[in-house]
Amino acid sequence: MNIYLYTDEEGVAGVDWWDHRTSTHPFDIARCQRARELLMGEVNAAAEGAFAAGAQHVLAVEGHNTSFVYELADPRLEIVTGRGYPEWIPEIDSGFTAAFVIGAHAMYGTPGATLAHAFNYEQQRQWNLCGRKVGEFGAFAAICGVHGVPVIMGSGDDKFCAEARALLPGIETAQVKKGIGLHCARHLSTKCAREKIRETAQRAVAKLAKSKPEIYRPSGPPYVFRLKMNEQQNPILRSGVELRAISDTEIELRGDDLLAVIGSGASY
Repeated sequence: MNIYLYTDEEGVAGVDWWDHRTSTHPFDIARCQRARELLMGEVNAAAEGAFAAGAQHVLAVEGHNTSFVYELADPRLEIVTGRGYPEWIPEIDSGFTAAFVIGAHAMYGTPGATLAHAFNYEQQRQWNLCGRKVGEFGAFAAICGVHGVPVIMGSGDDKFCAEARALLPGIETAQVKKGIGLHCARHLSTKCAREKIRETAQRAVAKLAKSKPEIYRPSGPPYVFRLKMNEQQNPILRSGVELRAISDTEIELRGDDLLAVIGSGASY
């Protein structure tokens, strides 16, 4: 079994503030490093659970820019890091048995969710994919679905976990904190959070031998992706994707290739 392990950072236990990674202030530098180390602990816990349940290969993908501490990774992991990926979700293909997402957050505007957003909080991005409100998780699950890869496990706050289960009722979720507000949460300890992630990952992989997990496939074609934000949008359109302006701040992308539609919407 091959597991695709995608990561973000805002859903990690102990993280409740934005990653000011370009700041030169000593406090911001220290907080960013701490968040990276906390993320790596959760990545390793998920990998441990997957391997314990029989996975032969786990690919860990740095989804949040410059968030991995390479030297802290489980030595059994293969790792994707860097900037300028050719695709938002790099290296995903039909060779993976299933996918995880670690450190995930809820979609923008979710009441009480910690660090809820889609790509950029200040832009207030709101997405609707084929008639359903989605955040980054929903778009990720749809991309995995194109390749026939089910998303079977996720970790984050309680609001993310509820969002994930609403989209994929059979997914295993590890709630590592309870969102209180945008910049605050009630966190599990590092030890408890990692144990929960390890147990959840092991349970999710073990279930693969007993039942076929659900794959998220939005209705279509054509596939329609509506994007709203608080400023003018200028996506880079891929071949076969049409754009219709709904207002100065809302657009609709339409096409028969779901990857091209989502890729156009995630291009800026």
